[in-house]
Amino acid sequence: MPAITIQSLELRDEQKAILAEKYTELFSQLTHVPMDRIYVFFDGYDLSNAASNGEMFVTKPPNRLIAKFNEPSN
Repeated sequence: MPAITIQSLELRDEQKAILAEKYTELFSQLTHVPMDRIYVFFDGYDLSNAASNGEMFVTKPPNRLIAKFNEPSN
């Protein structure tokens, strides 16, 4: 049973579904392992548990992360 672990800041359910589908398809194509034998696990990090440049994201969230991870793209 191959397992793919994705570690990321908060992702929406829609983003997780797309990532799971794409990673599973690609892994299966490259390794010839059937898709039903490939597992994808998400290890998410809440913004309240992350910091950059010495500042917690909940205090001063980087604009690029908020736009990328929490807002739907247009």
